[in-house]
Amino acid sequence: MRRFFSHLLVISVLISFLPGASADYLGAESLDLHVVAAYGDSALLSLVYVPYSTSMSGTLVPTGYSYYNFYVNSSGAYLIGNSLEEPVVYWYRGFYYAFIPNEGSVEVYRMGEGCFERILTVKSRNNDSAPAFAVAVPYLVVQVSENEVLAANIARNVTVGTLDLREAESGTYFRGVTIVKEGNNIRLVGDSPEKPPTAMAVHVSGDALRIPEGNIELPLNSVGKYLWAREEAGHLRVYRLENALLLVPPSVTHYFAPNANSTGELLEFGNESVAVSDTADVYVLYYNGKLRPFPLGEPTGSRFLVKADGVRFIGCEVPRTYALEFWAAVVLLALIGFAWFLMVRRQ
Repeated sequence: MRRFFSHLLVISVLISFLPGASADYLGAESLDLHVVAAYGDSALLSLVYVPYSTSMSGTLVPTGYSYYNFYVNSSGAYLIGNSLEEPVVYWYRGFYYAFIPNEGSVEVYRMGEGCFERILTVKSRNNDSAPAFAVAVPYLVVQVSENEVLAANIARNVTVGTLDLREAESGTYFRGVTIVKEGNNIRLVGDSPEKPPTAMAVHVSGDALRIPEGNIELPLNSVGKYLWAREEAGHLRVYRLENALLLVPPSVTHYFAPNANSTGELLEFGNESVAVSDTADVYVLYYNGKLRPFPLGEPTGSRFLVKADGVRFIGCEVPRTYALEFWAAVVLLALIGFAWFLMVRRQ
């Protein structure tokens, strides 16, 4: 519950950043997309949607928020599900592990080379908010009730144990997760998650969109028809995958339902404001020698209507390198034991 109200507080602070033009509109919505992880030619994408409506004082205020999470690869963009918070990602032995908090649960997904799968769901007894949790890979510790935490090994997909918080003192448990008791409150502290990938710069030059880092030029018309406004092209965020590029729209605020003081709908992004007559689907663009548009969904003014298909899971296998390392260690230990045995016999 504390996390839920903290997010509402953050959203409320956003009101102060709405420009003066917002006073001329009766409604608005903002969209912000983030690539939280990339592996091979696939990526994990999170979109936060915030609708605004007019308050009693006539100002625009947020009426809620939701995260929509997608898995993107060369075949399309697929909905994983919505959540109360943005996924956090950790690296462990050749895989990314994504932790997605939702009402009453934390879901864990594994992403590798050409694979993506859900491996674990830890449920709490409180379905009204996202449970507190911390990660010290391979351990996930979740507060499943007011007085209990549960620990799971995500690599093995097994429950390690539980801990009664009424009897526990502040300290480190489960090989890396620290429990901090602050009066009647409990705080879980683990490892820091992976930093998200960095976007590359783009430039508009005449009728072309240039990506200098990859020395790539794309026809502006081909890109612009999948944006709400052509001017967005210069603010696109481009992420390098192994054999492809992922182009993500900029963060935007869309003002609609104009009152008597305004002349039409308005789209704001970066430091630009552009008049728009209509908005449509939100796309990400996948370029691997051919530009491919993948629809995510359509904002409706009060919610985000997802149009992407549901994710299709592909199981991940343990890389052979780890199996070879294991057997190499076994053989080495056997050789050491045999050598020790021979030395003892000679004595």
